[in-house]
Amino acid sequence: MEEKQGMVETEKQVDALLAEADRFLTTAEQTQDPTGVYENCRAAVGNLLLAYLLARGEVESPSADCTIKQLWAICIARDSEVLLLAENIGLFLDEAGSVATAEEAETILDAANEIWDFIFDSFPE
Repeated sequence: MEEKQGMVETEKQVDALLAEADRFLTTAEQTQDPTGVYENCRAAVGNLLLAYLLARGEVESPSADCTIKQLWAICIARDSEVLLLAENIGLFLDEAGSVATAEEAETILDAANEIWDFIFDSFPE
């Protein structure tokens, strides 16, 4: 019973992280400022990686203390399949990153959406 309750709690946490990632991506899509696009996409990617790891039991609780670089390192250590995302994730590893042009912002947004698709599709129905 306790294990099932833990699974339900984990599922709720994963759902909350996915909802938050979706909110950040929606905000990024509506933002005109390229740096705002980057910041919102970066926040979404962090939540997506955390949801991915939490769903697989690789982390025990959502923690704001992990950087994208740390989350990514855990992901690739546990599942080589995520290496398909390496180029896209690489755009978000620089914590002080910024985007100067609308074209760069579009690239960032496309990368974040590809990460969303991969991670969302990895969850069971």
